[in-house]
This record gives sequence, structure tokens and C-alpha cells, in this order.
Amino acid sequence: MHELKHGYFEHNGINLHYVEAGSGPLIIFYHGFPLFWFSFHHQMNALKTDYRVVAVDGPGVNLSSKPGDLAHYRLPQLAEQLDHLARHLAGDDRFYLVGHDWGGALAWSYAQHYEQRLHKVVAINAPPTNQLLQLLETNPEQQKRSQYMYSMRSGKTHRLITENNAQRLWHNAYAKFRKLSHYTQQHDDTFRQGLAQPGAIDGGINWYRANIPELGNIGQAHYWPSRNAKTQTPALLIWGEEDDTFVDSFIDDLPHFATHLEVCRLPNIGHTPMLESPDQVTHVLRDFFSR
Repeated sequence: MHELKHGYFEHNGINLHYVEAGSGPLIIFYHGFPLFWFSFHHQMNALKTDYRVVAVDGPGVNLSSKPGDLAHYRLPQLAEQLDHLARHLAGDDRFYLVGHDWGGALAWSYAQHYEQRLHKVVAINAPPTNQLLQLLETNPEQQKRSQYMYSMRSGKTHRLITENNAQRLWHNAYAKFRKLSHYTQQHDDTFRQGLAQPGAIDGGINWYRANIPELGNIGQAHYWPSRNAKTQTPALLIWGEEDDTFVDSFIDDLPHFATHLEVCRLPNIGHTPMLESPDQVTHVLRDFFSR
């Protein structure tokens, strides 16, 4: 009754692959880099008894279209596509949105621009995109941590992470999960298959190419919905405290971008809480959505 089903949704010539299960209020899950829909399979399986759970492959990733034109990866287009997907699935009903990493940044931006469409929004280890751009303008530590956003676009790093169907990236990026008792060989094989889809890694990198300007070249035109856009949607940040991707000082200023904010800190958890501590994340989500 609640088995995972695969589907496709077409918008502006782009086919978006998604996986769904369950019935009830809609939750859309949106992954980050270098992940895809399967990064939320634990939460989907746990919540599908009470919700209609849908996890997306973003453009460029896994089984979704992989356009070469960067316009398809820019935040306004991604948010519009997400809104049309939600309307395709649930009409004009409000829904819950959960995003991790890039998916979290998109979730914040969507909530800032389309807040009337959401019940609640959750970001997992991700600041809003407009806040991140401000950090990249002013914060030397965030600039240092974000060097990978630039180095992987071309040259040696790009070659290393894309060659042999992303073999090296898969081996290194997923090494931390292989030590976990709940991470099985089948999980590892599924992630390997997703990263090995032709063009999938470059498709993921296109999100950075389209939305993260070179340091020193960030201007007002790069901010969407705007530099100081905020949302009044009830919001939750789930924060794995061992994260080394973003400076945690952004959390102090996050209320300027999300005015009805809760923060759940997870000690001894890194950048991917939904995979590192899936039951804990599911419990936090269920509690937040039920209130």
C-alpha cells in the first residue's frame, strides 16, 4: 500500500524524477550535493504512514533531465519548478518542505518567495542562499570552507570527481556512512548507481555555476528573492554540530531571514544528519510537523 513509486514531472522542457509513497499531507524532500532523492529514504519510509512523502531528483541529478543551459539551475527557475511540482501533486494545498544542503538553500529561498504555499519549512545543515552569499562576501572562514564550490568546476579537481563515473567521489564522499550499522551494502550500491548516471556530477556542479558567483564578483543581481528577503513561514533548522561546510555563526543571524524559527542542534553529527542519525531526524520532523 505504501511502496515507493517512481514518477516524472515535466516543466519548461525539463523532466524531474521523483519518488513517492503514502497518503495524507504532502511533504517534499529536496537533496543536496552530491546526493539525490535516496538521501531521504529513511525519513520517507518512516513518515509514509501519515504523510504523502515525495523526494525529488533536482535538475542535472540522477534520473532527472541534465540541461546544459545554466538558466535551468538558477534559483528562480528551481523554485518555480518546485512550485509547479507541488501543484501537480496537491493542487493549491499548502505543503511541508524539507531540504538538505543545496536543497535546504532552495527551501529557504522558496519559503521567502512563496511563503503562502507552505505549512512549514525545514532546512538541514544549510543557510538561506542570500545569507550564504553575504557570508561569501564578508566572512573569511566561510570563504575558505567554500573553496570547493569553485575548485570543482574545472581543472584537476573537476577531473578527479567526474572520471570513471565519479568513482573517486563516491568512494570518498560516502566513506563516513560505511561505518554506520544502519548503512547497508544495498544503500551503498544505490548511491553508487545514482552518482554514476552520465552527466550527474556535472549537473550537480551546475547548481554552483548558476548561483554562486566568483568571490569578489557578488552583487545585488545575484541575490534572490533579494539580499534581505525573509520568510514568516514556521521554520526549523536541523543542525549537525560537526558540520565543516558552513560556519555555525550564521545561526545567530538566521532569525533575520526566518522570523518564526526553531533550531535543533544535534551533537556529534556532521553535515548529513538524515543519513548519519536517521531516526533522530525523523523524530524531530514528526514532532515539528505535528505541532
